[in-house]
Amino acid sequence: MKKKELIHVGTFGQPQGLRGLIRINILTLSFDSFKNLKNYFFKENKSNLKFKSLKKIGKNFIASLEGCDDRNNALKYKGKKIFSLRENFPKTKNNEYYVIDIIGCDVFNAKKIFLGKVIDIKNFGAGDLLELIFSNKKKFYIPMNKDNVIDIDVHKKKIIADPILGILD
Repeated sequence: MKKKELIHVGTFGQPQGLRGLIRINILTLSFDSFKNLKNYFFKENKSNLKFKSLKKIGKNFIASLEGCDDRNNALKYKGKKIFSLRENFPKTKNNEYYVIDIIGCDVFNAKKIFLGKVIDIKNFGAGDLLELIFSNKKKFYIPMNKDNVIDIDVHKKKIIADPILGILD
């Protein structure tokens, strides 16, 4: 299984109670889209992950895993990432991208000057940000909106940006 075939869909959080239940921070658009995925995997080692149940309690998403029947066992999962196969996801429309498609893209300004490489997409509450690293290892963020990002070509792994004044200083 190639890395590109897997998409990070959630991360295990704190155990819930004493019976092996564990919280999940889901990364899909909705809880229903997370539940409807066909296969789940731990990390990228291809080991299949089996949920006995998935439910929403208040604002929390709670899972029961096969082979996880107590709090100590659930603690072993804390912080571990959950992946699913890319084939389980719908094709993207125009101007829609999966994070995995954007990571690794080279970012240039409108004058074709290299700005950096996308290493992650962050969201601190005010919208998505491209996290870039420049050749001097300096990290910076560019808001992922129409004012700052002109074009994204995931096939060529190239993004054209026109960041607002002050971002690159």
